[in-house]
Amino acid sequence: MSLLDGIRVVEAASMILVPSAAAVMADFGAEVIKVEPPEGDQNRYLHELPTLPDSEIPYCFLVDNRGKKGIALNAKDGDGRAILHRLVSTADVFMTNYRAAALARLRLGYEELAALNPRLVYASATGFGEAGPEAQKPAYDTVVYWSRSGLESSLLALDGTLGPIPAGSGDHPSGLALFGAVMLALFARERTGRGFDVSTSLLASGAWANASTIQAQLCDATFHAKRPRAEAQSFGAVYYTSRDGRVLKFALVNPGKLWPMFCRAVGTLALEDDPRFADPEARRRHAAELIALLDRAFAEHDAAYWKERLEAHDIPFAILPTYPEIASDPQMAASGVFLPLDHPRFGRLATVSSPISVAGVPKTPPRAAPALGQHTREVLASLGYSAAEIEDLLARGVAVQG
Repeated sequence: MSLLDGIRVVEAASMILVPSAAAVMADFGAEVIKVEPPEGDQNRYLHELPTLPDSEIPYCFLVDNRGKKGIALNAKDGDGRAILHRLVSTADVFMTNYRAAALARLRLGYEELAALNPRLVYASATGFGEAGPEAQKPAYDTVVYWSRSGLESSLLALDGTLGPIPAGSGDHPSGLALFGAVMLALFARERTGRGFDVSTSLLASGAWANASTIQAQLCDATFHAKRPRAEAQSFGAVYYTSRDGRVLKFALVNPGKLWPMFCRAVGTLALEDDPRFADPEARRRHAAELIALLDRAFAEHDAAYWKERLEAHDIPFAILPTYPEIASDPQMAASGVFLPLDHPRFGRLATVSSPISVAGVPKTPPRAAPALGQHTREVLASLGYSAAEIEDLLARGVAVQG
């Protein structure tokens, strides 16, 4: 038995944040019904952006909408709205990222839906939160989660350059926040018998991701000015390049313990006996000299050599991987990061599992994301619409069957 068997989720949302939260619920057995407008969720076409990897497979939509049923409705039409309201009256959870004006036009606000279904958990996600002068602004994770939170400022080099932010990399952690809020509300509903209105935002989630640094500012800490690599104050905070051009990164956060082990891993430089590097303060003063020595040392051998040496001395490090290496990473495979998915059009694929596990409880095997309106007839029939009524709704464009 799946943990969320018997829980019906109605998702009226676009793009990534909210759909990703609903996908996690589907992973644990919830019935998720995705409601799209007749033209479809924009995420169906996100992979076609020229900045994203080229593929005929709509991979962005695939990962965030697997395991769902899909219906297509014109909710701007009165009959379409009535269908959506009837569907919500049967649901445990309603999830949306529509902005307040759209929710008002469609009569999908919390008060309206709670009147239809007092036990409903109403879950919404916004860009900037539900109050304040920017509450109604359009928002995407790249400019809110990453930029407004300060995360992107922290990553920018002195010349102001940064590679493109991967698609959905702020939406997915924000989606987990919404998933947690929904599960908290479902738990509370078991005690109280009533529904709740829960929410998150890209702004709040981005601030939480960057909370340690923002908290430093809230405590009036003194921030260090950015420096070029040649003037770095910490040898462990810069990247190094191996002979075969691979980039190495370290996390030497416990220097008292790790410095002797790091010296032995590097091996040939006798760093541990060098008075310039005898303690953390000395290493800070002589960071440029130490970095120059390490640059030469790491350039003498390929990454495979350094991987063996660093692992043998228990040093926290990473060799920045390529995406083919990530997809074939044996550690990710062994820890269940990837799941098999049989797609009716594209055949046997793998997909990324949600990052939550419950011991002894298998996740529901992922199913292909629905075609636009794939389950419209099925869902309408389950709501009590007759065959004649369904045909009329389809003929008038109120509903769309894929």
